[in-house]
Amino acid sequence: MSVAVHAVRRRNVLIGIALLATIGLLGALFLATHERVRVEVPTPPTAEARANPLHALALGLRAAGQEVVLKGHVDLGRSPPPARGTLVLLYPEAQVETDDDAWALLDWVDRGGRLVLPMPSGAAAPSLSTMLADAFGVEALRGAAADIDCARLRLPGVRTEDICGTPFRVQKGVDAAVWPTRAAARFARVGYGEGELLVLSDLRPLENISLYRMPTTGDADIDDGNVRNRDAVTRLMAQLASPLLDGDAVWLISHRGGSLAALLWREGWPFLAGVALALLAWLFYATQRLGPPVPSPRAPRRALMEHIDAAGQFAFRNDHGASLHAALRDAVLERLAQRHALARLDEDALAQALADRSRLPREAIAAALSLPPRATPEAFREAVATLNAVLQRL
Repeated sequence: MSVAVHAVRRRNVLIGIALLATIGLLGALFLATHERVRVEVPTPPTAEARANPLHALALGLRAAGQEVVLKGHVDLGRSPPPARGTLVLLYPEAQVETDDDAWALLDWVDRGGRLVLPMPSGAAAPSLSTMLADAFGVEALRGAAADIDCARLRLPGVRTEDICGTPFRVQKGVDAAVWPTRAAARFARVGYGEGELLVLSDLRPLENISLYRMPTTGDADIDDGNVRNRDAVTRLMAQLASPLLDGDAVWLISHRGGSLAALLWREGWPFLAGVALALLAWLFYATQRLGPPVPSPRAPRRALMEHIDAAGQFAFRNDHGASLHAALRDAVLERLAQRHALARLDEDALAQALADRSRLPREAIAAALSLPPRATPEAFREAVATLNAVLQRL
């Protein structure tokens, strides 16, 4: 018995050693054929960085000691305008939706304000485009005239960058600093009154995407190239943002605002459509439980005759009319026997006797005395009325 137990234990030990050896070989093979690589994947922006495309620019300006004020929409007609010398960066330009807003901005620039905005493209902001053309002599190129190559910009220590966007034309005679040419400008700085206007064909180098952390791919050469490109764009952004760093306050109006109702109508229509569909579904479900309209119940009444009439109708509907007729017929016969000392007679003689004493037609009295069990309501009513008249005249 001990020999068998010893053999079983030896077999179990050998199986355990074989399993451990197999696991060790597989682990060694995995470590020999795989390399640990750290890969970083940037997550999508959240909170303010998601709503504000210039959030990174605001952080950079504040880090450089610049006072930054974030705004959701421009409304110089209702709210106090920025102080003299304040720089307002309007992005996107489609926030200026009315002529009043456009000319309010122009009056503010005339009093010493500085306005920075991308050149409106197409029909995105017709009021703003009209104001720029009439007041500053700046017009966006349309159609075939706008189909030109992007301008290339080279800065010291930065690789060549293409500046695209909407090209524009600066009219001759306008005192402005323009790059690269007046006929197809990508940047212009135009004075107006005591203020000035800065127009750029594209503000995408100032957006958050230019300052994102570059994800690692596991390839050192590719990662280095991506970092160099990111740094080049960052330096270009710093060059473009240099007019913002002059000590005055900077207002960044970088997302469309307005009232809650306007925001829901413009951005929240899927939510409103879903609520409307849910309401219609609920109404459809609720109407399945509703039938045709029912008249309102009659007000309670306390008249005695109405209760008596209702009790009689209830008794007649439940086949109690025969007992009511029999009770009234017995009362007539009892009154006839008491007052006229007439014994029980047959139907013909009884009808004649009652007709003589009540002066009513004999046929009506005979029909009232012999009412069938299931008479119609009219016949029952006539029989009861006739017996009641006979009873009163005896």
